Amino acid sequence: MYQGKLRKMTLLLLGLYTGLIFYFLYIGFNRSSHIVDRGMRYNLIPQGIPLHYPIGRDFHSWIFEFGNFAAFVPFGLLIPLLFRCKFVPFIACFLVSITFLETVQMVTRLGAFDIDDIVINTLGAAVGFWAQRLAPGRRDSLPGIVRLVWITIFLSAGTVAAVGGMNVSMEKGGNGYLFKPEKPPSHNVVLYNGVQPKRAE
Repeated sequence: MYQGKLRKMTLLLLGLYTGLIFYFLYIGFNRSSHIVDRGMRYNLIPQGIPLHYPIGRDFHSWIFEFGNFAAFVPFGLLIPLLFRCKFVPFIACFLVSITFLETVQMVTRLGAFDIDDIVINTLGAAVGFWAQRLAPGRRDSLPGIVRLVWITIFLSAGTVAAVGGMNVSMEKGGNGYLFKPEKPPSHNVVLYNGVQPKRAE
């Protein structure tokens, strides 16, 4: 666990990064333009793990889904280095937190509550957690930090390769992608005025 100046610097870095994540969750991507839509958008049915190989896919779509994974790796990486915690309590707290943030997005109309986002965000945090656990030796020195970065990169790449490979296999088998339900909804559900459910266009 980090101590002294390194701990203070890491706390500052984590705070700044969290602020950046909040910006993209609630302000970035011109989210305020969606406020004119009075409906609350949500997807409560898991449709799979949206993580694929970049080859053969629309690059912008791949960057978006990879960003949903990679953006939350630092939380799994840094929080256990600042506060002693085991995997289950950490991932449970992360799930509660990300579910709350998704709910705020839906209620404020600045985004949608998407169960698939929760899955991929949590996967990113889990990868970060295990990366810092698997890093050998001290992690509060420059060589240790370099090792930590490399392990995070390799573990992230391995996760993308594994999940992407399983998705490819599922797609070739005609079953969609990993953990896809038998009858996925064709559109997100939108709740207008909190009363009448309709389908999103």
